[in-house]
Amino acid sequence: MKSIIQKWGITVYILLLSVHLYAQVLGDNFSSLQFITKILLLPLLMLFIGSQDLASNAPKGKWFVLIAMFGSFLGDVLLTYNNLFIVGMVAFMTTHVFNILMFNKINGLGQVKSKKFMGFLVLLGVFCCFIFIQLKGAMGSLIYPVLVYMVLICTAALMAIHAGGNTRGALISKIFWFPGMLFFISSDTILAFNKFDWSIHHPIKNIGLVTMLTYGIAQLLLAKGYQLYFTKKD
Repeated sequence: MKSIIQKWGITVYILLLSVHLYAQVLGDNFSSLQFITKILLLPLLMLFIGSQDLASNAPKGKWFVLIAMFGSFLGDVLLTYNNLFIVGMVAFMTTHVFNILMFNKINGLGQVKSKKFMGFLVLLGVFCCFIFIQLKGAMGSLIYPVLVYMVLICTAALMAIHAGGNTRGALISKIFWFPGMLFFISSDTILAFNKFDWSIHHPIKNIGLVTMLTYGIAQLLLAKGYQLYFTKKD
């Protein structure tokens, strides 16, 4: 079973995500299939990461990754219910906190920052200000916890860049971790705008497809990056 998950885990994940997206296209009559396929995504990735045989020189930190994924799993379940939006957001905050801790373990924040890091620090800071300005009226008091969430996810993206300062994680950061965090930010931005603006004033058909596609790609890239990092033999 372990070897099957190691070999086919990512393939099964992609198939599961594809079924979920197709179920969305089919509509509300397939809401049960949408829910089941959605909540199975992160447990599958957790099994995939948990089943990996670590390289003899592999750094520790697998539990940080698994806790981060578990936070996303809880968020996926909780955000299915509209009245649990804040609780679901807190669950995803856990994901970003533990991703930050993992990236910091890979390359500590005290290490020299790259020009790319500093550049994106400015860009993501401007991005958080943009979200605040655009949605503060629609969200009311919710804007402050959402802003905290945006700061956390942007910090995780910056730490994904910074993790590339570690020789072991340099290429992985460029191909998997940082792009994964950008997809995560894209998904959550679309979700926020749709929930508090678009769905009220000018609904966009099948916008959930874009949200889940970007989210699914984000989790896939992060998981694959972690798998390569833990199993890489120097």
